[in-house]
Amino acid sequence: MPSIATAALDRTSAGVAPAPGNMAEDAEGLSRGLDAWATKLREETGEGKVLGDHAAVDRWAAAVGRWLVDAALLADIPSLRSALQAFQAAGMRLQPGGATTRLEAVVTALAEVAQSALDRAEQAALADDLDPKSWAAKMLVLVHGEPHITSSDVCSRLGAHEAQISRSGKALMERGLVVKTRLGRSKGWYATPRGEAVATQFAERENE
Repeated sequence: MPSIATAALDRTSAGVAPAPGNMAEDAEGLSRGLDAWATKLREETGEGKVLGDHAAVDRWAAAVGRWLVDAALLADIPSLRSALQAFQAAGMRLQPGGATTRLEAVVTALAEVAQSALDRAEQAALADDLDPKSWAAKMLVLVHGEPHITSSDVCSRLGAHEAQISRSGKALMERGLVVKTRLGRSKGWYATPRGEAVATQFAERENE
């Protein structure tokens, strides 16, 4: 069986920065790369299979790292999500210590990178999904800047009707961007960590 490093370093399937082309070609290339390294990872972390030496692990990790860069630059959410699942599944199969210690550490680190890239891609998608001129976007920016602002204050500050703010708040909550909690006798809006990231992206775009 070819080594995990050899398979992952196939420049036609993993670890190569995407050349200029259309999105369909880029997505297809990422998919082929994912299939190549994830298949080998499953084989190497199966029962009785042990990846040989540290150098082989490092070569494989370098190739997968380049694949992750490509996926992150393309903000390919499905590929990043599949990669994260592959790393998590491998981590469950690997036993701490012993011959697979190096591979376990690398898989854990790559999973963290995949999670961060996925979070960023999802935040960007949420920002793109919201019209920056919409009531929802305006409300998000306001809530981000003034935690625990009440619905009545949002209406007053934005000059919007209560029904509009109610719909906007519901839409933002469904996206996981804001929450509404009670503080003392009043209920106020807070931006979630994801909401804060999206609000920051809106602000950065306005300053460009």
